[in-house]
Amino acid sequence: MISKHNLGESCTQYTFGQQISTQLSEKIICLYYHLQQELDYAQWQIIDIVPSYTALAIYFKPDVTNHVKRLELDNLIERLWNSPLTNDFQRETHIIPTNYNGEDLEFLATQHQLNIKQLIGLHTAPRYLIAMLGFKPYFPYLIGLDSQLITPRRSVPRINTPKGSVAIGGTQTGIYTENSPGGWHIIGHTEFEDYQKFKPGDYLLFKDINSC
Repeated sequence: MISKHNLGESCTQYTFGQQISTQLSEKIICLYYHLQQELDYAQWQIIDIVPSYTALAIYFKPDVTNHVKRLELDNLIERLWNSPLTNDFQRETHIIPTNYNGEDLEFLATQHQLNIKQLIGLHTAPRYLIAMLGFKPYFPYLIGLDSQLITPRRSVPRINTPKGSVAIGGTQTGIYTENSPGGWHIIGHTEFEDYQKFKPGDYLLFKDINSC
């Protein structure tokens, strides 16, 4: 069941579910790429299409009030969503060399009754799906964190989390792509720089540089 509501006058959000899951994110990402292929942004007066865990937001040029075109878009999205979407778009797997020396690493290991090696093994094992980008430029929101590593965010966020920090917050893990305030637990650091290559549907693999 698709729900729709406006975010201000020039953005429409289509919501496809309530629970974060790989299956839902994969389908939203497929829809995102199909819309990119099928829609002429200039003709539809679209500025951008932005996927998230459970929804898709479409940003229009200001003062666009062509309700007929909006209805056509509603019908297109519903038709595509209810069709067998294929994920034949190009994906990349980004290797993230990581030094697991984070300020919160020992705390998390103790919290989860793990040793450092076990924690690193659990964090490096999955191939994480980039479900969406946001918060900061190219910041990857990832699906795939092992349930043993789920950790509530810090009660007091840091004023500055350094660029390249690999961190865990709640059910998520990610990389701070620039210096930023942050409430996630830092478990490591990376010198990876090609954040602009990240896109929804890509994968990340964290690689422990000290195990080579």
